[in-house]
Amino acid sequence: MSGSRRTFLSITALLGVLAYAPLASAQMPPPEKQFLALATSSVGGTWFPLGGAMAGLISKKYPQLNVNVEATGGTVDNLKLMKNRKVELAYSTADQAFAAFRGEGKFDTKIDNIRGLVGGHAIIWQLVTLKDRGVKSIYDLKGKRISLGAAGSIGNSIGQIVIEAHGLKMNQDWKPEYIGHAQGAGALRDGQVDAVLNISSVPTGNMTDITSTHGADTIFLVPDPKVLDKLTADRPYWVRAKITGGVYKGHDKDLPGSFAVSTILIADQTLPDATAYAIVKTLLENNAELTKAHSLGKEWTTEQATNGIKGVIPFHPGAEKYLKEKGLL
Repeated sequence: MSGSRRTFLSITALLGVLAYAPLASAQMPPPEKQFLALATSSVGGTWFPLGGAMAGLISKKYPQLNVNVEATGGTVDNLKLMKNRKVELAYSTADQAFAAFRGEGKFDTKIDNIRGLVGGHAIIWQLVTLKDRGVKSIYDLKGKRISLGAAGSIGNSIGQIVIEAHGLKMNQDWKPEYIGHAQGAGALRDGQVDAVLNISSVPTGNMTDITSTHGADTIFLVPDPKVLDKLTADRPYWVRAKITGGVYKGHDKDLPGSFAVSTILIADQTLPDATAYAIVKTLLENNAELTKAHSLGKEWTTEQATNGIKGVIPFHPGAEKYLKEKGLL
């Protein structure tokens, strides 16, 4: 075969390879200069300082992205702000994003312009009692008084759903009390209630208070696995979770069997793909730096990147591109 013939075949083969190269391998251009508003929570809430940490990190890695942190009323407020195109970025709990996208629950109309960027820290089911109350499982709560947190808190509805799924009707088989988390430990200790529920990040103040004084005499009550299977089948925004050993005094081993609702970072669908890509890349590839700025940063990792979004709301195309490149989707 002549040299020219061999050259022709080599070029043809190369063109064939390029023709079938995956489009996903194309480089994403850097984002253009933009001013972005990030809706968080009240100044005293967890999301506001976390938002500040993320905003600072994003702007450091991409100076052309100026992220301004907005204090808000929290999840529902954030979703409504995004519906009205008042913010480009926001925090939401996965359950409320699910309801908003479908126009259910607290949302009269669909908020279908929201898109998921990345999942992060979870707020975990933490239901605790004391050994002297004679309660070893949720089934044993019949005839008991249970604090579901302050009126209006997320524990009110979730607590009722989970306990009733075990065959115990509220106000018939057990009595709810609506006591703020700060007072929950004292209420349990004083016998005002028999169990205290907190759905929050770990560790959380009232659980630390209870376990610091009662240690191994505190019992964490988790749902029956079969019951939880049925509940999560209808609620893709609930994910399995555990309480890591050593977080609470007297509980050195992991406490499995719980579940959580993820906090997710969402964006308006009009956010440029390059911007969404840059934000997700920054948060996942600089976790140590984010964690230094805020302790909850340690949970915004590749392992949890799709939690609370996958099967709940659509991913933003820019976020989806990055996650697929890294094998996370």
